[in-house]
Amino acid sequence: MKHYFIINPVSGKNNTIDPINDVILPAVKKTGVEYEIYETTAQGDGTRFVKEICEKSGGEPVRFYSVGGDGTLYEVINGAYGYPNAEITVVPKGSGNDYIRLFGTPEQFLNVENLINGKVLKVDGLRVDDYTGNYEYAINQASMGFDAETCARQSAMKAVPGAIGHVTYLLAGLYCMFTHLINNFKCTIDGVEQKGPFVQCMTAVSHWYGSGIEGAPFADPTDGKLDFVVWRRNAFWPVIFKVGLIDWQTKGTHVYKSYVDYLRGDKVEFEALKPVYINVDGECRRVQKCSFETVPGAFNFVIPADTYYYDKKQSGEFTSDIKQGKYHKEPLYTLANKCKPFDWTIGALLRNKWK
Repeated sequence: MKHYFIINPVSGKNNTIDPINDVILPAVKKTGVEYEIYETTAQGDGTRFVKEICEKSGGEPVRFYSVGGDGTLYEVINGAYGYPNAEITVVPKGSGNDYIRLFGTPEQFLNVENLINGKVLKVDGLRVDDYTGNYEYAINQASMGFDAETCARQSAMKAVPGAIGHVTYLLAGLYCMFTHLINNFKCTIDGVEQKGPFVQCMTAVSHWYGSGIEGAPFADPTDGKLDFVVWRRNAFWPVIFKVGLIDWQTKGTHVYKSYVDYLRGDKVEFEALKPVYINVDGECRRVQKCSFETVPGAFNFVIPADTYYYDKKQSGEFTSDIKQGKYHKEPLYTLANKCKPFDWTIGALLRNKWK
């Protein structure tokens, strides 16, 4: 097996670790594996390179190491999708690296020798269809609404002095708290239309995104299903501001709110009144209509040899049981959602636009 290290040279500029000389070269020399280091030259170049290698491999196993952030991983998985001989993993260099949090620490993934001797796990993905004939794939999450609008503005926040990592996402979130908290689009999950308007709708394969936000705490990337976190806008701004800033951004307790539904299924479809942003593994673009659909066992993901994933899953610390607390039990659930004056006023007016 040949090992390919796909390096994004502009990712993780504030990282003090030299990925080539500090972690990659010592590991490949010690293990004696055949390897190649490739630095991407532009957006999309990683996808092109990975796809070309898979085509030339003749079905022989090949392993790709995404050396960068979540955006680099996005390019690698889109190149590797559809090739059962391709294995993928991550050497964290970016500011996010959210997908690997479920499987090990950044230090464990920086131990390239542990990745070379790592364990291959079949993980799910999701397919994004914007009804233009082109598909893209994600390994972690996709969303529409406040979260996607925040992600689209995150890069601009890097210009703020001292803003790196989750701070850029927090600043973008603060901006969108004043501009994108009411999102009126159609959201249909497995054929059932959800009640809007929405703050956001997130589709998750795994737990974390947005530089450390645990958006879907019950997701299991091996169960063949997608988790949907539907946050409806039926509370007034001060309440939503608190939930967004504390419960969602920092504590992961947003799923216990009565107006946040946590569902599990196969496909979600969106239709907006005008083009809006979607967030696909941190890559953002505008669409007016799209769908996110599960792709069970889409990727061969390599986790460190000393991973804690299996122990935590066996102990129940990582559980896929959906537990949203007392406000999601009847009659409290119905009562809590009926006692929302915002939903009676602004929400009703917005829904009339679809009639």
